[in-house]
Parts: sequence; C-alpha cells; structure tokens
Amino acid sequence: MRSITIIVLACATLALGYVVPGEKVKYADKDFLYKQKALFEVLQHVHQNEVHTKLWDEAKLFKFEDYFDHYSNVTAVKEFYEFYQHGLLPFDEVFSVLEETHLYQVISLFNVFYYAKDWDTFYKTVVWARFHVNEGMFIYALTASVLHRPDFAGLELPAIYEIYPYYFFNSEVIAKAQQYKMQGFYGMKKVEDVYTVIIPSNYTGSYVQTTPCSKVSYFTEDIGLNSYHYYYHMDYPFWMGGKEFGLYKDRRGEYYFFFYQQFLARYYLERLSNDLGEIPEFSWYEPVYTGYYPDLRYYNGLYFPSRPNYFNFYTEDNYFDIDSLWTYEQRIRDAIDLGFIYLPDGTHVDLTKPESIEYLGNLIQSNPDSVNSRYYKYLVRFAKTVLGNTYDYFGKYSVVPSVLEHYETAVRDPLFYQLYKKIIKFYWQFKDKLPSYTKEELYFPGVKIEGAEIDKLVTYFDKFDADITNAVDVEVYDEKVPESDLKKFGKIAHYQGEDFVIKARQTRLNHLPFTVKLTVQSEKAVKSVVRVYIGPKVNEYGTVYDVNENRENFFLLDVFPYDLAVGKNVIVRDSVYFGQFVKDRTTYYDLYKWVMTAVSGETKFPLEMTEAHNGFPSRLMLPKGKKGGYPYQFYFIISPYHPPTVPQYTGYDYYITAGIGSGAKYVDSLPFGYPFDRKINEFVWYTPNMYYQDVYIFHKKEADVNTVY
Repeated sequence: MRSITIIVLACATLALGYVVPGEKVKYADKDFLYKQKALFEVLQHVHQNEVHTKLWDEAKLFKFEDYFDHYSNVTAVKEFYEFYQHGLLPFDEVFSVLEETHLYQVISLFNVFYYAKDWDTFYKTVVWARFHVNEGMFIYALTASVLHRPDFAGLELPAIYEIYPYYFFNSEVIAKAQQYKMQGFYGMKKVEDVYTVIIPSNYTGSYVQTTPCSKVSYFTEDIGLNSYHYYYHMDYPFWMGGKEFGLYKDRRGEYYFFFYQQFLARYYLERLSNDLGEIPEFSWYEPVYTGYYPDLRYYNGLYFPSRPNYFNFYTEDNYFDIDSLWTYEQRIRDAIDLGFIYLPDGTHVDLTKPESIEYLGNLIQSNPDSVNSRYYKYLVRFAKTVLGNTYDYFGKYSVVPSVLEHYETAVRDPLFYQLYKKIIKFYWQFKDKLPSYTKEELYFPGVKIEGAEIDKLVTYFDKFDADITNAVDVEVYDEKVPESDLKKFGKIAHYQGEDFVIKARQTRLNHLPFTVKLTVQSEKAVKSVVRVYIGPKVNEYGTVYDVNENRENFFLLDVFPYDLAVGKNVIVRDSVYFGQFVKDRTTYYDLYKWVMTAVSGETKFPLEMTEAHNGFPSRLMLPKGKKGGYPYQFYFIISPYHPPTVPQYTGYDYYITAGIGSGAKYVDSLPFGYPFDRKINEFVWYTPNMYYQDVYIFHKKEADVNTVY
C-alpha cells in the first residue's frame, strides 16, 4: 500500500526543565531576555492603558506612515492602517474570531505583526497596538504572530489562562479576586515581601448541574485541556493559508480530523468512569436536551449566554440557518459517497484514495486550503454560532458570543462534543469506504510481542495554582516601584506601592507515574515504531466491546521509534516521557521573576527551559476510573519503520514534536490513528506484533495514592 499520510505526536516544542544529558547547557543572552521580558510586560493587565506609562510614551512616538518600508508586505500593512482610520472594534467590546468583521480586522492586525522585518519594528508595532486596538483582538493577533514567526522560536508567552483569566475561571473567582484587591488585602500576610492571595476555584458543576454531563466538568473545564484546544487553533487557524505559512507541510487536513477524533475518544473514556456512556447525538430539527450554564463573565460585565435543557434551535428566527446547516452537511456526505469534490470550474478532486483525507479535512475546516469553500461553505464555524444560543445583537461590534464561539472556552460545553461527533462521522464515513488493512499491512514478519507489564494505574485529585492577577485592575505603578524592586521582581502588580499576586487554586485530575514494559522477540535487527493506545474494555452496561465497534474509542498514549535487536527485547517506557503530553505551565509570576533576575545578572535562564506552548495535559493522560477499579485495555502494535516524508527529529525520541508550518517532526509515514482508522477484518487482525492487555484504573484520595492494592 502506498501511504503518504503521517503520524504527528504533539503540537509542542520542548518539555520544561529537561536538559539532554551530556550536552552543554545554553543560556539566554541579553537580546533574548530583553525580548522575553518585553512580551511578558506588554500582556500585563491588557484592559488598562494607564498602567504602562513608559510603554504609552513609546507608543506615542510610533507613526505608521514613517514605517511602511519596515514591513515585508507593505500592502497588508496599509490595509490595516485603513481599517484603523475607519474605526476598529472598540475597547472593552467582546472579540470573537468567528464574527466576520472581527475576523477581517484581526487577520489584518496579525499581518502587521507577522510581516515586521525585525524585532525593533515588531516591538514598536506591538506597543502601539497595545494602546490602540481592542484587547481581545490584540492578544489573539500577538499570540498568532509569535507562534508563527520562525525568528521568534524559543520565545514564549504566559499561559492564555493567566493572560486572560475571564475565559477560564468562574465569575465567583473573579469577583473574589477583585474584592481582595479593592479591600487592600486586609488581614493578608506577605510571602517573600509580596501579598499572595489564593482563591479556591470550583467547577460549574459544583454550583449548577443542568445535565448529568456536569459530572465530568472537572475534565471539560480543566484549564489545561481548554488551553490545549485554544493553542491547536492558534497553530492551525482556520483562516491561515497553508502554502503562504507552510502549514501544508504539516498535513493539516488529516490532523484536523485526528485531533478531534482523539478529543472525542478521550472524553468518552472519562464518561465511562462516571457511568455516562455514549456521547449523545442531536438533530438540527429537534430540541437539544443538553443545556449549559457556563458561569463565566466578560471583563465588561456581560455574562456568557447560557442554554436551557431541551432548547429548540429550529424557530422562526433561525429556521433558514438550520436548513442551511443541514444542506452543508448533506453536500459533504454526498461528496464522500460520490467519491469526489466538485470544483467551481466543473472539475473534480478524487476522494477515493487514502491520501484524499487531506482534501476532506481542509474542506470541513473551511481553511484557505479548501478546494471549494464557495460550495461546501463553513459548516463548523456556522454551527457554533447557532448552537451557542448567542443573544441577538445590533451592530457589528456589540456581540456577546457563547462559550462555543471562543476556542478558549468551547470544550466546556457538553454540546461541543456532540457537534464534533457529528463532524467526525464524516471522517469515519470516508475511512469506511477504504478497504480494511490486509495481513501484509498489519504484520511485522519475525516480530512477536510476548507480553506486557503495566504498573498499577492510580488517579487522584490534587491542587494546582494559576496566576490570575490580570483579572484585577491596578493603579499606575511605574513611578511607585523602587529601582531595587524592579531589578528583583519586575513590574508584577502594584497596589499603593505594594507587590501582590492573586492565584486561583483548582482541584484537578492527576495520576501516579507508571511504567509500561513490553517483551518482544525479533528474528532480526530492525528499526521499528511502537504505538501504545488505551481504550474501553466494556460499555456503560458492562458489555464487552466488539473489536470492530470499539476501534473509534482508542486514545493514543505514545508512539516512538525503537531499534529491535535479534532475540529478546525488553522495551521499558515511562509515562513521564510519553511524547504528546506536556506538564503544567509555570506561573506568570514565576516566569517573569526568573527573567527579571536573569536580566539583572543574578541568575541565568537556560534556553532548554522554554516550555511547550501546546500538548495534551499529562495529568489527563488516564481517565479517572473508580475507587474499586474500572476496566480498560491497553493496545500495543509494533510496525516496520516507514521513513517520514519530512525530516525526522534527531534528538531524544521522547521529545518528538510537531512544528508549525516549517515541516513537522514525524515518527513515520503511517496514517493518523493507524491501525484503528479503518474497518477491522478480524480474520487477519490478530497478528503476533500486536497485543491487548487488560488493566484497571483505580481512583483514590490524594492521601491514599501510595497505598498498595
């Protein structure tokens, strides 16, 4: 079989705190530290212009007319300047990239940042924009430009939930943070000369339980999971053209499907741990049972729209929208059944080959690489707007988007998973028309997995603190901070001359580290690739899954190359090094303080400490399980090594990563989800190079996690 599809492990860069043994540590120079410090500072208290008096002075000196020749795309910059002169989205209005007018403006702003020829031009433009464009639009464009500019590799931004806490923490938490600040931290003690406030943060299900789905709010509202979805979008924005920015090298169409298929599979594993079963389905023409009360509030005081149970979308106000959505769906289904995509000129694109998944993924995401957005439209974006039950609004700027209309918040809503279950059906419809893998495509001659040993799998809830200082307003502090404090702490946050940090503490799912050990016999020395999946053993009724109907439910834990030796091989893999997972981000306060002490020469900042901006949260690797254990199964397959079509990562295998647009680092060239991506022919499925291992996942209290079972 000729396969040109690719396995991508993660949209991550480098794991925090790891230095390759034996290699000389490289430290950040002054130029790097200056840039990193500047990015941290410009994102502090984005709703307040008066906070940064020094930056404001710099912004007043910048004139676009004098800088047009400092950009590599002058036309794009002049276009933005025309937008600005005619009026952009005002301050304190809610920004949504799914709103058409907002989208045009933020792309134009992104172009200004992206096409700056050097750091000096970029920085001056960013500082100007900080005081002249809408806050949400500014954060979005700045984040996208930093992630996609090759010359900014290694620079990092604070976690999005700390830049903009309003989208990640309930209104009660934000209100308490503001109360502490307004009351002058009365009765609070200092930690290292800094007022430090820690506010307990619950999930929505603790307050309002609209449906049984509230039982998994600890998963759907996890700030790490929400950030993962947000940064996936920032890596592959639906509006960004692949060829212009190099995204076509990353197989974005196929990865689009794989990303959401895996998201659904992992969500389903969590539902099983809470006796919820299959992800429900919905019809455009029937009331939707699943309501949602987000309990989030925008900075301007407006609350995110809620949706009651049994909400009917098909009303006289939007029946045309619903009919249009159904039509878009039908066109895609017809294209898959017909085996081709219509093009505007009357020609066709073949949809019958395995590699055609790239065309289908781009078409459904409606990105610029779609071959015919004119006819197949923008199903997902339109559906989110309709399903969110957004308030009616007047004018192009006074919008109140639902959680579904922000990538930072979308996965909080149970209807998100129902929508993408509908979308991923297109994926399975396409895959089911391909022939099942033959024995030759599954079998690895001379290789046999003789057994697997897996440590006890234990999950628990522990506590995590996030810096939400940006959620409160502060007074002007540039002139109040002593020079000695600036060198030590930087401009963290000030209240009447006092430093303060406000943190939100959440109880979040975690698991004990575990080791997987495979015993493999090989008749020859050969390079191989090992894949590790976890999937359900039984459904919510306790019925053992059929191997074919279960293939959609497996979640990829690890994939890595391995050189097999002749004879017995013992492959040991620690969960800490599973490639597509990342640890929790360091807080804004700690990162900024570290950079500031490095700037002053008190410490050094290792470049290896740059954190991954994206990756599935390591804490959520395993579903919660139950106190007495819940049955799951691991699946292993060792395949012959198929060279990737782009350069392979040359470092340690557990840091294989996916780049953005410059050619991702791949393990091999097999399809995403292999071998579960096609219907299973059980007559040839069970080959010696694959292995199933039953496991139980136990959920314990944090104090009991070291108990021997």
